[in-house]
Amino acid sequence: MRKILLLGVSLLLAASAFAQTANVPNPSFERGGTTPEGWSLSGGAGARVRGGRTGQWCLRLTGTGEESQFWKCDSWQPKPGQTYRLTFWARSEGASGGCLVSGPDAANRDFSLPGKTWTRYTRVFVAPRTAEPSVLRLGVWATRGEVFFDDVEIRPVVALHGTPGEPELGEGEQISGGSYRFRAPLDGDGSNYARALVDYTARFNSNRWVMTDGTYVTYRHRVAGHRQRGAHVAVEIGYYQSGRLVVEASRDGKAWQVVGTVAGKEAPPRLDLPEALFPAETIWVRLRGEGEQRSGRDSDPGSFQVQSYTYEAALEGTPRPATGRTAYLEVERATGPIQVAVQSLGSLRPGSGAEARLRLTNPGNQPARLNAVLRMLQQGRPVVTRRAAVTVPAGGQETLRLPYSLTHAGDWRASLQVVQGQRTLFAATTEFSVPALFAADYGYLVSTNETAAVWWAEAPHKISRERPAPTVRRPEVHLSAARHEYEPFQVVIRPRKALSGVTAQMTDFVGPGGARISRENVQICRVAYVNVSRPTDNVGVVGAWPDPLPPLTGPFDVAANSNQPLWVTVYVPAGTPPGRYTSRLRLRAGSWSQEVPIQLQVWNFTLPQETHVRSAFGFDPAAVQRYHNLETREELEQVVDRYLQNFAAHRISPYNPTPFAPIKVSFGQSPWTGGRQVTEQAFEGQRCLLIVDDDPKVSVTADSGERIPVDPTKEYRLSFAARTEKDGQPYQITVQCYDVAGTWMSGRNQDFRLEGSTTWRQETISLRGRLPEGARSVSLVLRPAPWSEQGEATGTAWFDAVSFRQAPDGPELVQDGGFERTLDPSQVKVDFAEFDRAAERAFNELRFNTFSLPIQGMGSGTFHSRQKGRIGGYEQGTPEYEALFTAYVRQLQDHLEAKGWLDKAYIYWFDEPEERDYEFVKEGMALLKRAAPKLARMLTEQVEPALAGSVDIWCPLTASYDPAAGRERQAAGEHVWWYVCTGPKAPYVTLFIDHPGIEMRMWLWQTVKYDVEGILVWHSNYWTSGAAFPPPAIQNPWEDAMSYVSGYDYVAGMVGYWGNGDGRFIYPPNQDPENDRSKHLGGPVDSIRWEMLREGIEDYEYFWLLREAIREAKERQVPAATIAAAEKLLTVPEEICVDMTHFTLDPQPLYAHRAKIAAAIERLSAQR
Repeated sequence: MRKILLLGVSLLLAASAFAQTANVPNPSFERGGTTPEGWSLSGGAGARVRGGRTGQWCLRLTGTGEESQFWKCDSWQPKPGQTYRLTFWARSEGASGGCLVSGPDAANRDFSLPGKTWTRYTRVFVAPRTAEPSVLRLGVWATRGEVFFDDVEIRPVVALHGTPGEPELGEGEQISGGSYRFRAPLDGDGSNYARALVDYTARFNSNRWVMTDGTYVTYRHRVAGHRQRGAHVAVEIGYYQSGRLVVEASRDGKAWQVVGTVAGKEAPPRLDLPEALFPAETIWVRLRGEGEQRSGRDSDPGSFQVQSYTYEAALEGTPRPATGRTAYLEVERATGPIQVAVQSLGSLRPGSGAEARLRLTNPGNQPARLNAVLRMLQQGRPVVTRRAAVTVPAGGQETLRLPYSLTHAGDWRASLQVVQGQRTLFAATTEFSVPALFAADYGYLVSTNETAAVWWAEAPHKISRERPAPTVRRPEVHLSAARHEYEPFQVVIRPRKALSGVTAQMTDFVGPGGARISRENVQICRVAYVNVSRPTDNVGVVGAWPDPLPPLTGPFDVAANSNQPLWVTVYVPAGTPPGRYTSRLRLRAGSWSQEVPIQLQVWNFTLPQETHVRSAFGFDPAAVQRYHNLETREELEQVVDRYLQNFAAHRISPYNPTPFAPIKVSFGQSPWTGGRQVTEQAFEGQRCLLIVDDDPKVSVTADSGERIPVDPTKEYRLSFAARTEKDGQPYQITVQCYDVAGTWMSGRNQDFRLEGSTTWRQETISLRGRLPEGARSVSLVLRPAPWSEQGEATGTAWFDAVSFRQAPDGPELVQDGGFERTLDPSQVKVDFAEFDRAAERAFNELRFNTFSLPIQGMGSGTFHSRQKGRIGGYEQGTPEYEALFTAYVRQLQDHLEAKGWLDKAYIYWFDEPEERDYEFVKEGMALLKRAAPKLARMLTEQVEPALAGSVDIWCPLTASYDPAAGRERQAAGEHVWWYVCTGPKAPYVTLFIDHPGIEMRMWLWQTVKYDVEGILVWHSNYWTSGAAFPPPAIQNPWEDAMSYVSGYDYVAGMVGYWGNGDGRFIYPPNQDPENDRSKHLGGPVDSIRWEMLREGIEDYEYFWLLREAIREAKERQVPAATIAAAEKLLTVPEEICVDMTHFTLDPQPLYAHRAKIAAAIERLSAQR
């Protein structure tokens, strides 16, 4: 009762606050001159201009690329502690880079840039309880070009938590397995708001708290009816400049105990709260900044930023599992005397729990007859309307229930009214979004009875476990496919009671004249689910998302009232006669059985063996070795070949299709890289190696180059001579270890720190028992100063007589340990023997259409760091280096051209440059052009005038692609690919698990629409991060969907987030990778996204075949009207894709257009 009454009061107060608080002044900018009344400009160029969305006027802001430029309003001030919804509209003209900034400076939210049409932006925030001047901002950050703003509103809202019958939990809260867990939903619709939030003085920016000295954020954790037995917190720091975070806890919010401190990005995995605080009904946690005082205002990054806060507590008793939800209600009218308390708006999703509840209180002395109306609207149109009436007795209360049914995903608006006679007593609205995962507006019912419902759906849908079975009956599955095409669909079992021992079996497809497609060409997989605990963006949601597709190998169980999809893929062999084929999928479990009829239309054409859209996907054999628990090189080669066959079946080319057969090069000199051969004061012979480290930001080394085979059960002895520039100077020798896959074993280096002398000293080190189990080779690294992550140590050292032997007197294993060999361009020899054998299979059998050509000695870099090329002791830019480089690379070019593989090769040596890197990139590209002008130079960067002439294959991020610029470069003879990775995020097509299933397929339709020639993704089997899971720890991708950051200065213990499934399209065996050492010699497990890529690539081939058919028809002088009708089909319709951020999630328009293309191909081919 107390909860309901308080909520009712809060709603009344909200209505009062709404009536008393002035909205944003001049919200549509209709008043003013060049500068709108009530607003002023801070940075950039802007004006009040015509062309408003609703009225005549709007704001224009021209970004110059600088960090923070915005229009501001000082006169709107929030009420302390009040929660608000901000809404505004924006569009752009030629804007690129950066993002929008919006809201009060205490609670900013960045948004992606809009397109040319007006786009609505909205989100919720809560003002700090401490009153202080606030600035409302609408602007851009690091953006070039014109952005327009209009119709800004800020209205008070009230937060409603939970669903009927469950504990009161808000967004980010969850009870599972007897524990309460809260992860602050900083990237959700509520921004900084959370049920657990008490107060804050830290600034909030988009999805993180910006901390400076003295600022704080306080949370309060309580689960009604359950005391907490113990708890811990986890805090992650993203940006860090200085200071530290102090974590404190309290039982009452007054007496605080320090739990721990966090300084820098290397946050401890958890901080346990003191036992003395427990058991407790309520625990308060305060995050407090200490250190440098910085403003944190106007996009100032502060001293450091908290990007994640998690609290987890063990609960007494047996709490029911529950997941929290928060809805934000805007009360527009509450006149009384009847008091209306909104207990719940329900789940606001398809399925169970979809019921609004009102508590109506009548303080008068007469009964009150009341009517309530609930309307659910999409795009302004009512979709659901529910009405209910009740008589509330004098002095009494009544509960009113308004059940509703939702099916569609997307943005919704709900309105709620309570009316007495002709008078509206209460009116409120809320905005909410139904995640795509919970959509229930698709699918076809096959059958339903007391045991189970069986239904089917097209492959692009991701089916949640919870959504109800469809009501539309269509018992026969309908498919169409060309020859040499794979066509998937889903059949779903939803039992009323648990089913055990379910089996699924296909029959052959039987077609015209008895023609058959054997059931051996059909694969049945069980759709598996992975847990998303941290959504990638606002499209995602916490919960189980379908992604892995493990093949069905035996009976399986299905839980009651839960969907279990089966993923069925039909392959139509080349040579199959065209026409209509039928088959059946037979399902059984005990006495229950069901047959699903399937009809397949085979088109009278065949997809080509060659794939005409280029692809380039990263793939790591070392991860395969680790997750499959392989022990020998032969095992690894066998399993990796299964992976490569899987790539080929999906028409996707890996970066390196010959991972065990590299092109070998000998420069006729020492294999050592780094340092410089000198003749002064050698220890023995004519020469020694000089290494100079004078850079306090880099650790300078020399490496022995070729790997030295080892057996970790044997003893090896390392000996060498060294002298240093200064007496007593520390230097370091490192033995780096590599596993059977040739991958460096992180955390397993054997480091030896020694003290040098200005005179030569000879040292010998025994490695008995020091090589890690699993090591198969080593390399030697010489360092003139001890290594550190920052590289601050410097020094100069000379090395000579380096030796590595198996004890006691084995043969010498180091090549040129005396550094006597010299360079000669005429001695550069390239060995293609192993590569050629592997390449014949890769290109002629597996039909891969690209490969990344590694160039030894080439420079490298990313936006993060870069390094010049080096061959032996010669650095890029010296005549000796260029002569050696040219002699080597020219041989690569000529050999590939002779083999017919030149058009498949690309050189990918620099990744995602910033403008500051352009000159370095141009130097490297010019070097390649001089040395081997026929080799294709690829760059992951958008078309930039400054780089024109330096790039053969442009590969921008999809969100950065400029179609006009791309077509201009194509007209100049260059090529355009594009890529996705951790970006972009919504509203673009993405590769994430927690996004609609159609997106990866839609990427290929956008590839057709914009005449792009290739697709690239940085990785396909990125299963763990050495930073988030320092070895020997290892991530289980079957249980944790997140792809965590590695590299880019992320050291062990640091946690960053790239997004769920980034770089992870295939899965290893489903087992505990840390504790289960079972060996697996099979191939990968596919994912829904991997299958959607293949579907999209096959769609691309339909377009290619149609173009070819049109070309041939023109040569045969087929009637112009027939050709014109076919040519229209080459344009992707707007009902499928309008632009990069507006595309359908419904596959029906896509299937319909694909069928039209197929019919046109058949029609044109029939006229031969």
